[in-house]
Amino acid sequence: MSLESLHSICLHRICSFLKEGMWKFCLTNPFSELPTQDVNKLMELTLLHHDDLTDPPKIGDVMLLLTSGRLLHLDLLPFHPEEEQDLIVKATQTRASRTFLPNFSHSKELFIFHLVRNITSGNPFLEEFYSCIHPGFDIVRNCQNLRILKLYRSYRRQLRFDNFPVDFSVLSSLRNLEVLQLPYMGTDTIANVLEICPKLISIGLTDSLDSMEEIHRRRLGAVETYFQLRRCVWGNDFRGGNPHERLVYNSGFCGKVRFAVALCPLVQELIFYVHVKEAMKELIFLKQLTLLQIYFDGYEADFMQEFVALLQEIGPQLKHLSVIWKEPLREYGGVPVGVICDCCPHLESLEIEQFVFEPRFSSEASRNLPLKRLTLSALCEPDNESLLSLLSSCKQLEELFLDDVECFDDALLSQIFERNPFTELQVIFAKTCNLTRAGYQMFVEKASSIETVLIVDEENYFYDANRVFKDPNVRYSENVYDYVKLKEFFSCRLDEKSF
Repeated sequence: MSLESLHSICLHRICSFLKEGMWKFCLTNPFSELPTQDVNKLMELTLLHHDDLTDPPKIGDVMLLLTSGRLLHLDLLPFHPEEEQDLIVKATQTRASRTFLPNFSHSKELFIFHLVRNITSGNPFLEEFYSCIHPGFDIVRNCQNLRILKLYRSYRRQLRFDNFPVDFSVLSSLRNLEVLQLPYMGTDTIANVLEICPKLISIGLTDSLDSMEEIHRRRLGAVETYFQLRRCVWGNDFRGGNPHERLVYNSGFCGKVRFAVALCPLVQELIFYVHVKEAMKELIFLKQLTLLQIYFDGYEADFMQEFVALLQEIGPQLKHLSVIWKEPLREYGGVPVGVICDCCPHLESLEIEQFVFEPRFSSEASRNLPLKRLTLSALCEPDNESLLSLLSSCKQLEELFLDDVECFDDALLSQIFERNPFTELQVIFAKTCNLTRAGYQMFVEKASSIETVLIVDEENYFYDANRVFKDPNVRYSENVYDYVKLKEFFSCRLDEKSF
């Protein structure tokens, strides 16, 4: 184990001193003279030392960092300024702080709004900004280095984004902008944004399919230039929606997808909602696609033939595949694991909800799947032999998440360990399987690289190599379930902050 560097130790100590208020009486802000990378690292450490649910970080503790003018990355999402108004006001009134902030005791919303404006305007070199409070486009205009701008919904009435119409002149002035997320963007707004921000590679988890159709209409069908988008969401989730609207939407779905593929040929990561199975064939023209999350939620027809045909075309280029089918009809069974593994020989990450082993997963002596991350939920028909063959073939597995796989018990796990020692496995999550304490101990004792184990069943067992307490069934103050589930690859890669 490598020793922690003196530099790293110093940064950790500075975090502690900040919380104690060591520099609050300084005449100038001492962090204004620190290297940019150190100030940003201190902010990162501050967030790591807190649990967002039980012990959120406090703005008052890091006000000197926030007003240093040295931040490149500003993430205000973990903070709850409305709960520490008095502390923040005191912190801004110290000698070292550059910020003067009146205490709007009559309006917390007004206080929060001006706080975010002051913090943002004091850091003109920002490259990344995340917030559920809009600072105003006049402030955003001054951050000309912005590459990532992600603004989320606020549930406070006065701070809703309805009060901040999109200023296209500001967005067009941000020449380095690559990632943009704004809530409540309609079809026309998205189309306008894409036309004026030529470097955009992502607009977050916002469906852009209707906007692609609108752009195609504006261009009179001519594809003059294509967009640089690398991450997209195509399709709406119409479950429980108006049946007539869904019928109209579905009638033009294939055309929308065709326009989107033509306008966005560089897409690498795609979240795709299937409404018409014939539309899947359009995806074969996405030659850069390496990550696909495909939803068949509520799709009430057999799609398997078209889906397998798609994988036969694009499977060799895929590295990450997630197949979500939460409400299958009995006659259609589930998604076949073996077929996917055969069609996608270079797959590193696989997630399937509602799966089957049909045909049965073969046990070939030479088979060694390259999977590093595997998430399986809801095995439709118990099949011990196929599950044994699959997990025995995943010698490089680093993460394993299983939910509602009842045949995964202690006896089967023991057989798997005889064939596969799981030398690379770091995280195991098993919920509603049939593992007991014996299965838990097998993972802790036999998997040499294991870092986190969570078994959720009649009894819960939890281990984390980074925690002081490593005995199972210890009650932790934080939400252990969420802590482990959020380690899952697709949860991390496709969440609203990362996508």
